[in-house]
Amino acid sequence: MRTLKLTIAYDGTRYAGWQIQRQGPRELLTIQGTLQRLLRQMLQEPVHVIGSGRTDAGVHAEAQVAHLKTRSTMPAARLQHSVNRLLPPDIAVMALQEVPRTFQAQYHATSKWYRYRWYLGGVAPPFIRPYVTQVRAPLRVARMREALKAVVGRRDFHAFARSGQECRTTVRTITQATLTRRGHELLLDLKGNGFLHTMVRSIAGTLMDVGRGRRTPDTLQRMVRTKQRGLAGVTAPARGLTLMGVRYGAR
Repeated sequence: MRTLKLTIAYDGTRYAGWQIQRQGPRELLTIQGTLQRLLRQMLQEPVHVIGSGRTDAGVHAEAQVAHLKTRSTMPAARLQHSVNRLLPPDIAVMALQEVPRTFQAQYHATSKWYRYRWYLGGVAPPFIRPYVTQVRAPLRVARMREALKAVVGRRDFHAFARSGQECRTTVRTITQATLTRRGHELLLDLKGNGFLHTMVRSIAGTLMDVGRGRRTPDTLQRMVRTKQRGLAGVTAPARGLTLMGVRYGAR
């Protein structure tokens, strides 16, 4: 039995997220489901594609990581070429390699990098419109940067999780949080050892309210301290969020 590691890019616009989901008797269109069905047909055996984590409906990825186990002896390079020929144009396997049998994409990940993109002013060009959130009102970026400092470090992010979410702990460590202006775009980059469901989009939406003057710069700090979800702004739209990469090995 071999273990194969896949690095996958996708435009999440038309998908219900990474993870296989059902709605009554119908299976929804997902990234995991699309890959799994294709690989089962190609390898002629049961295949389970396990991702490093979930991305929500409409969220994109430049470098999602997954693994699968197979008895097939097909060379990894040939399998990658064959899969990409048959995948829809909004999914691509960017790398496929054989790794030690013990590799596990989800549990061995040591950090993840997410990016949220806003397009400021004017009209967003059609070729980036599916990947940015348009903001026409001016944003006070200095206030947003000040607010963002509150999420760096080991924190309890209960206030940033989706209401009703169940998980063992809501404590996560954010190692880097930056806001960068690039032309008409404002980029929020967050790196950390893990993220709760909708956590990045909740941070982004609250930051946007801080930038618009609807919330004070100490809002994120108060959310961390009090764990009150009600202090958050609206959850930012999924289309602006991209999983940029997953790291393994040394933290």
